[in-house]
Amino acid sequence: MKALIVDEGGRVAERLHPALEQEGYVVESAQARGEALWLAGESDVDVVVVCSSRPGVHDVPTIAALREEGESAPILVMARRGSSNETVAALDSGADDVVVSPVPFAEVAARLRALTRRPPTLLPDDLTLGDLRLDRAARCAVREDKGEPVTIALSAREFALLELLMRHPGQVISRARIADHVWGAGHEAGSNVVDQVVSHLRAKLDRPFGRRDIVTVRGAGYRMTNGAHPASGMSAAS
Repeated sequence: MKALIVDEGGRVAERLHPALEQEGYVVESAQARGEALWLAGESDVDVVVVCSSRPGVHDVPTIAALREEGESAPILVMARRGSSNETVAALDSGADDVVVSPVPFAEVAARLRALTRRPPTLLPDDLTLGDLRLDRAARCAVREDKGEPVTIALSAREFALLELLMRHPGQVISRARIADHVWGAGHEAGSNVVDQVVSHLRAKLDRPFGRRDIVTVRGAGYRMTNGAHPASGMSAAS
């Protein structure tokens, strides 16, 4: 069993890491969201422990980012006090359980055993919008052209961007959020770099098929249409 500890301060991880190893876990630790996303993406983890960095803060952005990246392992939040509203926010963002510190390690271990006994929540391999399909297993896109499927190769960044847009159809996604998702927290990718990846994606997905499904919302970011609009029917895209 592999466990990933996400602890911004590192203090909880110092105690939790050896304790989990004694329970038989192979343990990885991360002190930043970007590092956690990278570790989760590089290896299959069986459980994630997110340690709240400050009292009353349940690290909801980290939980949400892990779920957006496709992490399906159960997530346990070790919170430092906080209101019921914050606990609800953590659970709604994708956490499976919340425990308030200080708590005996025996209880933490028992909660982890209970979480890992549950059947895994598997994300679908495919995301579909209209005639566009994102194959998460093959890491490529497929678009219908005159009734025939056309496979479109994607770079890692193009795939990450398209997955984010297709998970939130019709929703405006800011350039900052795209940069966090594609390059990770602490990135130095400017808006021009984001625009370049969008342009490359359009060149593969939209222009060859006479479409404008990736729409620019000026001053705000980008949104993905429902995949059913030809280029001639769109006026907001650039």
